[in-house]
Amino acid sequence: MAFPTLLLICVILIVFVPYIPAVNEWLRPTDIAPLPVRRNEINNLRYLADSFRSRITTMPGVKLPDLQDLPTERTYSIGNNICIVHQRLGDDADATYHPETLETLRKNNGIVILVHDARLPPGSHNQADLFAVGDLTVGAGASLRACSAQGVIYLGANTVVHRWIDARCIRVGNNASIDGRITATKEINFADGSRFVRAGAPSMYFGASGASGDTAEAAPSAPAMRTRHVLDDGARPSPDASRNGDFVVRGAYTILSGTTVFGNIKTYGDLHLEPRSRVAGSIISNKDIVLEKGCSVRGPVISQNDIVIGPDCRIGTPDAATTMICRTLTIAAGCIVHGVITTQDGATVTPGEIPDAA
Repeated sequence: MAFPTLLLICVILIVFVPYIPAVNEWLRPTDIAPLPVRRNEINNLRYLADSFRSRITTMPGVKLPDLQDLPTERTYSIGNNICIVHQRLGDDADATYHPETLETLRKNNGIVILVHDARLPPGSHNQADLFAVGDLTVGAGASLRACSAQGVIYLGANTVVHRWIDARCIRVGNNASIDGRITATKEINFADGSRFVRAGAPSMYFGASGASGDTAEAAPSAPAMRTRHVLDDGARPSPDASRNGDFVVRGAYTILSGTTVFGNIKTYGDLHLEPRSRVAGSIISNKDIVLEKGCSVRGPVISQNDIVIGPDCRIGTPDAATTMICRTLTIAAGCIVHGVITTQDGATVTPGEIPDAA
């Protein structure tokens, strides 16, 4: 009798086990599936945020300047999925929204417009798409689906953003995780331990205190006319402090400490930049790229594998934004990146010296 019962239990488990992830997603959605993006907008990192903002500003009856001037503390709905919150929380850190407003924030596939400076409670799970007319402060341990703000967004420690987040400036707290896109029109500050997949802003600062005074200066410009050099695998690094031209290396290569290369570098093996070296063009590698402390690269940094960046490095310039592409990125405190970072498996900010970059 025991054997048929055990067999029945096994059959039931085999039938229902595949549905466990679906039930878990239904009970607590993470929205980690790819988001729909127009084919001609694939490379536009701010496409989702711009589309959402355009939808908000073109809604009938929604005029953001007029909403801020209304003398009311009410929360009211437009249709089934749009909610406008007028409540002011003020400077009281313990103040919170009305229970019905908090329930609206947890509503799946809804849109919540926060008319005044807003603050989300620590540990809250917000499933609505949020639009903050002013600043937005997110409490520690909270989670967001998607969020846009016209002011500054402050993400507390251990917060999670499942889809995308966009604002004028964003401050990312310790160990926060952005599973999708994070973009800003001015700057992003990533604290130690924070993680992201794709990021873009005119300036991105890494580390608890942002860029330190020791951050490398921007790399110089490369001359328009350059000579192309092809080096064999095993070529020794040049001791020259300055090297002109574009270099293609059929294996691994090292740029010695303090060297400036006025051109581009492409290697078929690992590429290693020793401390305080500078590249006036792009660096591309079929394998890993390692930048030690105080390096600067003016152009794109692209690796088919991983990139490790030590402290106080600078990628790009404020006037010439660039891009970084890799499988996994590890970047130390004190670095500045101007432009866009795209990873396959994610990027992590480390608080100090990276062993692999030492």
